[in-house]
Amino acid sequence: MNKKYAIEVPIYSSSIEHLIELNRLEDIDIVMYGGVPNSVLNGGRLNLFLDGLFIWNRLLFSLTKKQLSKALSKFYNAVTKANQNGIPFRIAFTNMFVSQEELNEENLYPVKWLVESSQKYGVKNGIIITNKLLEDFIRQKYKDKLVYVSSCTKYYSPDKVLTPQETLSMYLEDSLKYDFIVMTPQDSRRENLLKEVLRASMCGVTAICNCWCAFKCNSYHHYKCFSNINKKSLLNIGYTSFPFLVNAITFQMLRGYKCPLFLALFQPFRNVHIEKTAKMQLAAGIVSFKVGRGLGADFLDRLVSLILEFKAS
Repeated sequence: MNKKYAIEVPIYSSSIEHLIELNRLEDIDIVMYGGVPNSVLNGGRLNLFLDGLFIWNRLLFSLTKKQLSKALSKFYNAVTKANQNGIPFRIAFTNMFVSQEELNEENLYPVKWLVESSQKYGVKNGIIITNKLLEDFIRQKYKDKLVYVSSCTKYYSPDKVLTPQETLSMYLEDSLKYDFIVMTPQDSRRENLLKEVLRASMCGVTAICNCWCAFKCNSYHHYKCFSNINKKSLLNIGYTSFPFLVNAITFQMLRGYKCPLFLALFQPFRNVHIEKTAKMQLAAGIVSFKVGRGLGADFLDRLVSLILEFKAS
């Protein structure tokens, strides 16, 4: 049975047991997503802070092979349990920069494993993607065995902040190629643009409900920074964690004066902001939601309540 609403949630943001419970609701599908520990293909978040890993023992020293092995086991166990209970998983391989040399068996093993898990448990897993070289390689190898999602990280330019009309054209072009397009955090707050994309899109449209990026923030440089940093393995990062960390934090601070992320540190503002955004998205016609990896990732239960309240109204 096809359910009306879908919510894409970060791995480890809620217990698998709770996600299974939510996935049993009549009108809501739960989809889980995240990066693979230490992968050079991750892009949306720093590997240093990635999904469920703690940084405190890695600021001064490299991640050990034992720690990495444990993180990978935790990752595959979580995805397996989700798949066994009817919850698909989408790998967030959103690095902007991928070389031919990186398209090797080791780096792409998680995709192979995910396709095999799809076949084993009868769910259709997917990939969230930015880089065309990586996308073409995976499409050629796995065809329609995956759900293909165009990452929100694609809809930026290094030279300027794109206008809503410019991103609209990009969304509609990509809607002919993907199963889902994910609108940027900024565009996910533009009600009229949401309606325009929904009206003309040829594929599913996903909006981010806990979206903090300021309208004047060119997030291209945020994602570029993270894409480059993730090329360095956590197994040998060692003391070089510091310049990487300073680089990322400095970049955030320089744009902080105009970024609502800093206001989001205050819980009352955070809850009001996300709730207002989600209600607007529902009214605009959004049925596919993404809970971003960041502040507000714990908003899932309230989002489910808002969806059920809207449906009943």
